Amino acid sequence: MVKKIKYLSDEWIEKLNSVAQSHKGLSEATNDIELVIEYRVIGETIIAWQIKINKGDIDISFRGDSEPDVWFETNLSTAVSLFEGKINPLTAIIEGTMDIGGDPRKLLEKSIVFEQLDNLFETIRPVTGINVR
Repeated sequence: MVKKIKYLSDEWIEKLNSVAQSHKGLSEATNDIELVIEYRVIGETIIAWQIKINKGDIDISFRGDSEPDVWFETNLSTAVSLFEGKINPLTAIIEGTMDIGGDPRKLLEKSIVFEQLDNLFETIRPVTGINVR
């Protein structure tokens, strides 16, 4: 049985970062892109993490020390549904369950990044536990 890593835990972010570092599709899709995306999950506390893309180099961490180009903010249940692929970000924004800020126009020309991020999340879904303690 595969050990599950708690969603949004330090260990989960480390695993996500590790998978991103070796994700060939993501690296190739971003070799000419500089972009910082921040995700904020609002619950009892605010959990914020960033994906920093610097010309093919990817770094994912909690301690986002960069000003995000684009940010997304949602509650935990929507974040889980997004991660599990049950809803897509555009649907969440249209339905009002997720906010977006910064300069969303930067995402239009970089949609390939989101295709690769979806693939990245698919890669770690099997080892992610939503209700793991």
